[in-house]
This record gives sequence, structure tokens and C-alpha cells, in this order.
Amino acid sequence: MDVVLQACATILIYAVTSAIVVWMAGALYYDVGRASKTAWGLVLVWVASVVFAYVMWQPPWQAFLLILAIFSLFLVWWFSQKPSNQRNWEPNVAVLARVTIHGDTVTIDNVRNTEYRTLQDYTLKHETRTYRLSRLRGVDALICCWDSPWMSHPMFVFDFGPDGRVCISIEVRYRIGQDYNLMRSLYRQQELVYNVCDERDAILRRTKYSSGHDVYLYRMVADEDEIRQFFTEYSERINTLIDSPRWYHGLTANCTTSVYMQRKRRMEWDWRLLCNGSLDRMLYDRKRLDQSQPLEILKQQSWVNEIANRAAPDSFGDYIRFQLAGYNEGAADEPPALYKSGEAPNREPSNTKRCDRDQR
Repeated sequence: MDVVLQACATILIYAVTSAIVVWMAGALYYDVGRASKTAWGLVLVWVASVVFAYVMWQPPWQAFLLILAIFSLFLVWWFSQKPSNQRNWEPNVAVLARVTIHGDTVTIDNVRNTEYRTLQDYTLKHETRTYRLSRLRGVDALICCWDSPWMSHPMFVFDFGPDGRVCISIEVRYRIGQDYNLMRSLYRQQELVYNVCDERDAILRRTKYSSGHDVYLYRMVADEDEIRQFFTEYSERINTLIDSPRWYHGLTANCTTSVYMQRKRRMEWDWRLLCNGSLDRMLYDRKRLDQSQPLEILKQQSWVNEIANRAAPDSFGDYIRFQLAGYNEGAADEPPALYKSGEAPNREPSNTKRCDRDQR
């Protein structure tokens, strides 16, 4: 029995050590070495030191205690690294939004409304918009899918009726020269941003200027109080980031888990919040999407790429919704100018897949 217990303890020691070595190697590479060429030297020294400790110190628990001590000291330093709003940001995420609510009046400063020619060539514009809270009548889910069935990017569009719509997307706040990297996102390398933008900006950036993206627009099923509460939660988080920036984390603080955290007391956990490629299925199962037809059909009818790419700029949101399931109740028989002249939609989703760094 003693031999069995000793073997189990040894296996556990080596398993925990392996996890520590892998995680700390990544932290040394990204957070200490800043992903430079010399960072690999730090990683090699760390791994070699661990191997040397186990070779030289027997029994294994002696080396394990030393590694735990080093790891603990490193964690103290690692947690001392604080996010900041003072970085060399990419222009599209450089300006933070602010939401002010006075009675029935909602004022949002720095709503992004970019006109793209390409993802690198664009005219950046920020606006101040005013809405009536009493006119908040709906919320839509924009879900962007690309090269993996396990990942998607959700955004939410709040509909203030005659006052217009505003889209909120939780993303990486990129610094100039940065790109998306899942491993980097697990360390202290990127901040979180709540991008508040015009829905035309959010949609066309992905459907027209990002290769291989499929965007779906769903009408959410929610009552007026739920919609207002959801918007208020977003507003609080947007304002909090102005004075208290947060790290982005690829698992615990991303575009989906951040939504869960901001409404944790009102939302049940589901594994599809983490592996969010099936997020629309989760919403459908929770009866937050139209139940009059199977999700497969609803999803096909909710694909907006071709409609959005051909829609006229004026009344962009009304035009695309005229063609989608769940939006055209009581609508006119024909919209005034749904597409640019001579164009009509192709309803087949894209087969070309390539990940775009702006989606997380």
C-alpha cells in the first residue's frame, strides 16, 4: 500500500510540476520577454532549471517544494501587473465610450461610426448620440462565425425605436502592432474594451471587409424590463472601464464570458458560454430566439452577409431587417430602397473560412 501511495504522490507531483512549467513558460515568454527573440532563452533556462532540480534533488518532493516557492514568488509579480488605458492603441479602439443616463435621457459619447475602404484604410469617426430610455424596445444578437465550430463572436444591438440603434461589442483592445493570439490572450498582454458603435460599422467590418465571416442577426425574445436591465449592465461596465481598465483573457474575460460575469446573478452557466460556437443554439434552447421554426432554418434565414453588403447606407438597419425572420411583422410590402441598384441577395453562407483577429 505504501508503494502505491508513493507512486500516486510522485505522479501527482510530476503532473502539477508539468502544469506549472507550461504556464510559467508562457508567462516568461509573453509577460517578461514580450514575445521577443530573447524570450525563448528565458523559457529554455526555466525548463532546464526544473529538469536539473529533479535530477539533482531526490526524493522528488524536495525539488517540487523549490519549484512551488519560485512559482509563488513569480505569481506575486505577475498579479502586480496592472492593465492600463495609456497604451499606443490602434485608432479603432483608442477612444473609450461613456454612457450617461439622466432620467429618461441616455447620452453615449464616442460612438464609433467608421467608413471602411479596407480594414487598414478607413475614415474613423466618433459621435455623441442621445436616446430615450423609454423608447428602448428591443435587443438583437449579432453572431459572427468563422473558421472554427467552437468559436463565434456575439454582439448586441439595442433598438431605441425612432431614436435609432446602437451596437456593443466586447473585444480585445489592440495596441499598434498586436494581433490576436490565443496563447497571448491567456497572459497580461491585452486589455478589454467595450466597443460602442453604429451597427453598420460592426456588421460591414465583418461581412464586407473580413474574409470568410458569416454574420447572423437574431431578434432576442425578452420583455421590456429585461432589455432595460441588460442595457444598464452594459452601461455600467462601459463606464467602469474608463477609470478601472481590465485585462482581456481568452477564457475568463472574453466577448462571451464577460457578458456572463456582468449578469452572473441573472444568467445560468452553460458550457456553450466558453465554447461559444454554439451560442445561438444555447439562446434557442433557452427560448431567447424565435421558436416558430427549427434553429437550422432560422439560422439560414438570419444570415445577413449579402443583404448587408448590398444595402443602401440610409436606414441600413431597417433595410436588412425587412428581409429577416422575426423582423417584418407589420412592415411595408416593399422597402423604399433595400439594395443598391441592380443587386439582390445570395442567401448561401460563406464557405471560405479565415479567422479575423477583431472578433474576440
